[in-house]
Amino acid sequence: MDPDSAYDPALALEAVTEAAQETVAECLWQAWPVCGEHKFGMHPREADGRLSWWCAGNGLPGGPAHIRAAVGGLDRLPHPYRPERKRRRAG
Repeated sequence: MDPDSAYDPALALEAVTEAAQETVAECLWQAWPVCGEHKFGMHPREADGRLSWWCAGNGLPGGPAHIRAAVGGLDRLPHPYRPERKRRRAG
């Protein structure tokens, strides 16, 4: 980590975010997190003064690149209904 990140929480968050993303890619050989709309891996990027997950969209010129959620906010997004997914049993 950058030594300056000890004094700047935004730099620390960015370093941890990138390290987590690299670890998932190296261990599981898959992108993380993935945009629910485009099914592409997302990347951390600053937007409106916040570190956010950015999706390149469909890759067409002028295509719908967008910010999906702030880093730390993906769990607040609605989850699509997936009937093939097994449900956890309570208790």
